[in-house]
Amino acid sequence: MAGGGDSKGAVVMAVVGNGILTVLKFIAFGISGSGAMFSEAIHSAADTGNQALLWVGIRRSQAVPSAVFPYGLGVERFFFALLSAIGIFVLGCGFTLYHGVHMLMDPHLADPGWIDYTVLGISFVIDGVILKKAIGIVNQKRGKQGFVAYLRSSSDPTLLAVLAEDGVACLGVLIAFVGILLAKATSSHYPDAIATLMIAGLLGGIAIWIGWKNRTLLLGPGLAPARQAEVVAFLEQQPTVERIKVARSRLLGADRYRLHVEVDWDGRVLGDAQTEWVESQSARLDTAEGRATFAREFGERMTEAVGDEVDRLEVLMRERFPELSHLELESE
Repeated sequence: MAGGGDSKGAVVMAVVGNGILTVLKFIAFGISGSGAMFSEAIHSAADTGNQALLWVGIRRSQAVPSAVFPYGLGVERFFFALLSAIGIFVLGCGFTLYHGVHMLMDPHLADPGWIDYTVLGISFVIDGVILKKAIGIVNQKRGKQGFVAYLRSSSDPTLLAVLAEDGVACLGVLIAFVGILLAKATSSHYPDAIATLMIAGLLGGIAIWIGWKNRTLLLGPGLAPARQAEVVAFLEQQPTVERIKVARSRLLGADRYRLHVEVDWDGRVLGDAQTEWVESQSARLDTAEGRATFAREFGERMTEAVGDEVDRLEVLMRERFPELSHLELESE
């Protein structure tokens, strides 16, 4: 599967990195009692679990086609990414929001110290490294396409999820740092509580975005209109194709599409290729039996010619449009 190895590497790095950060942040929260640190610990725990789900989705999406699932299980990646978004919303946003509101209603002054700042610094570095890797993969895959345009059109939800979650993680660390610092400087619980609520808002926003993106992918969108027009134009340039009557495409997995095309073949071009054979058979046309035999053999040769042309076009199309993993050229 295209891009599967790159995405899997980014996800594995994210799982390991966030797992380490979860432990460190809970230790720091246990010592200082900071609400912002608690929200960061929940944040990292949610990221760890959700990115583990992404890894499962990648593994399952690479299953070979079977009689039950003839097009494979590519959409498993979208399903598990959707579960990941739900996990971020419920575990990350929900728990953090609850804790932030509780801090406002039942305030207690935290006692942050050097361990909080040290853990946040380590967290920023680790999340930054993961984010840099994800950005590097996006830059490799997007080609000449703009960064934001690629994020909108990409069909690889695992890479997008890692990019979004660790981008938000870096921003969350900065918010937590400012909240803890202000709480310490002002001897007030409000900055800590507000930072907690802001982190909850970030998690909720990213969960909604990831969930909506994967809902779209699960519904099976087609190729981008410009790309599909390019495919149709390529086919219509072939001398054996008179016109394309219908072209439909559907997403099957990350960077994998099914294309169904109804082709009106140019019978004159296909027939011209049989001219030499027809001339060699002229003597057989003097008898009724010979003409019948000729008609059957000519029909067989024309059927084979269409089949050979379909095979030729499929090879050319897979070279030019590698995202077309399943091609169906139907004669009209």
